[in-house]
Amino acid sequence: MSQARPLDAGAALGASAMKKAIWRLGPFLGLLYLVAYIDRNNAGFAKLEMTEALQMTEAAFGFAAGIFFIGYLLFEVPSNLLLEKYGARKWIARIMVSWGIVAVLTAFVQDSTQFAIARFVLGIAEAGFFPGVLLYLTLWFPRQYRTQVLVVFALSNPIANAVAAPLSGWIMEMHGMWGLDGWQLVFILEGIPAVVLAFVVFFWLPDRPQDARWLTSAEQGWIADTVARETAATEQRHGRLRLGEVFSNGRLWTLILLFFGVVFGAYGLGLWLPTIMQAMGDFSNSTTGWLVALPNICAALAMIPWERAARRQGNIPLQIGITLSITALSLIAAVAAQSIPAVSLIALCIGMSALFSTTPLFWSLPPMVLTGTAAAAGLAFINSVGNLAGFAGPYAIGWISQTTGSTIWGLLLIAALTVLGAAIGFILSRRPEFTTPADIDVSISAGPTGRDS
Repeated sequence: MSQARPLDAGAALGASAMKKAIWRLGPFLGLLYLVAYIDRNNAGFAKLEMTEALQMTEAAFGFAAGIFFIGYLLFEVPSNLLLEKYGARKWIARIMVSWGIVAVLTAFVQDSTQFAIARFVLGIAEAGFFPGVLLYLTLWFPRQYRTQVLVVFALSNPIANAVAAPLSGWIMEMHGMWGLDGWQLVFILEGIPAVVLAFVVFFWLPDRPQDARWLTSAEQGWIADTVARETAATEQRHGRLRLGEVFSNGRLWTLILLFFGVVFGAYGLGLWLPTIMQAMGDFSNSTTGWLVALPNICAALAMIPWERAARRQGNIPLQIGITLSITALSLIAAVAAQSIPAVSLIALCIGMSALFSTTPLFWSLPPMVLTGTAAAAGLAFINSVGNLAGFAGPYAIGWISQTTGSTIWGLLLIAALTVLGAAIGFILSRRPEFTTPADIDVSISAGPTGRDS
């Protein structure tokens, strides 16, 4: 009994610290990502009017929508290194002001060339946000808690799609307000929240656990000590990568290839789902918005129980392989049932639920082999190169749709790439660096109890 009490005290302290951190940081960071995702993907809805207004072809739209990720690629790693230097509070606020301004100004483009330039600059402005948040979370959450906060954060992805679709449809019905077209109002009204929230980030977001007034000094010490011990254990097991070694590391390139398939599907579907849904019938913009929202609502409802089930089963790469296999089969079923819209819609709901549930599982893998500055560069490198699929997906589906006159082959291409991702997940499920439990039990030590670091 005398030995059980310290264990119980440590477990209680850790559980208290993690519960506070998950629910203080997860939903707030998720809100920021929701706004980012809306500003990144609202072009898919604006397209319903914008292509005609700007005399833009399907392929030109796909190119412009996807070139966002070229700017993202070029500036992602430098941005994350600057975040590590200046702190999350200042740098994330700077990113949000930049992308909010660019998003609003996109409303005033005059042709497809200007739209492509605006999307490219938006990618530069937003570069570093997502991997910066991932890096920030590694300072707060030990390995066994990471998927729990990641799923709370990643919920904003399908919620953003679910909110943005009816919201954008409603805004487009306001055509003529301030003398602007509906598609212009979409960019303006959905870009302003990023600038407003930037000020909230600057004055509210704590850089480190030691800065969080809502944690006790004992809880602050527990988080700092536990994360430090886990980082040391990771470096002892795999070695500490130098910055220059990150870009030639085989494990990272394997993760990039896996992530490419996930992103290709997420952005391909995200930007083209309004068009796919409208092709099912002669729907108004508002009705199309609600139809687009449905698969995303299903995904949002599925993600937390899906993550819990995956965590209970263990072997996260294996669970990734399963979720991506379900995605591929569902998309194939959606194509096969195209003549029965209700069945096709159900298949899309299942497929998007599986696809979005993959994201928090995937992002729990890189910190298993990356620490320190290498983690800052590595997370950004995986995200930026993998997100080239965000360029390739919309552009490829746009080209296929224009060439064939149908979105069917685009959905089948997404299915093929998710099959590739599933195969990589199954291969990684046999690799000990991604499946061996952490070397320490984060519930054991209570850490310091009196002073901040």
